[in-house]
Amino acid sequence: MSIFDPEQRRRRPAARLGMTLLRLGQATRRLTAAEAREIDLTPVQAQTLLFVRYTKSFLTSIGRLAAALGTTHVTAIGVVDGLVQRGLLVKEPSRTDRRVTLLRLTPAGEEACRRLDHFGQTIEEALGALDEAELAALERRLGAVVWSLRAAGVIQVAEPCHGCMHFQENAAPGAPEPHRCGLIDAFLSEEESRRDCPDHTPVGLDASAAD
Repeated sequence: MSIFDPEQRRRRPAARLGMTLLRLGQATRRLTAAEAREIDLTPVQAQTLLFVRYTKSFLTSIGRLAAALGTTHVTAIGVVDGLVQRGLLVKEPSRTDRRVTLLRLTPAGEEACRRLDHFGQTIEEALGALDEAELAALERRLGAVVWSLRAAGVIQVAEPCHGCMHFQENAAPGAPEPHRCGLIDAFLSEEESRRDCPDHTPVGLDASAAD
């Protein structure tokens, strides 16, 4: 029963919504391609730079990047190598595990990220037609779909620490790294806590459903 079948969409609300999401995905790909092209990047290159910019510094490995992009490790390496050659990224070994290579932005990469501040803005503007109550309701319902897809292993969802079941805010008040992550048993600075984490598990969500 394909959502491309008009008869199925007529009969089944889920099929209609599925087609709506598919069309939104097509529009998103087109918009992000145009936005990235403005600074001579492909969408996947732009997403890679933004991943490094907004992900916790100790989690910017190529493996984590591949998961975020929804691609293979080999493909992610190719994307990274291209950005390294352009002087936008550098690689450095992890301080805690020398086998792991972490990605860092160069000054030119930081500037590219600043020029990507508008990335996705057209989509946000389209949502501006909804009022706050409608946006909140849409967020809850789409969020349920997103976490269902994450549980199925289809996508990766990364969010900052606040609102995560593993986050212990101000576990060490006054310390340079006052917050604690119970998942990795490590303390975090305020800056790190505000960066995305692919292991984020919302409070109230069954941990097994987020794996």
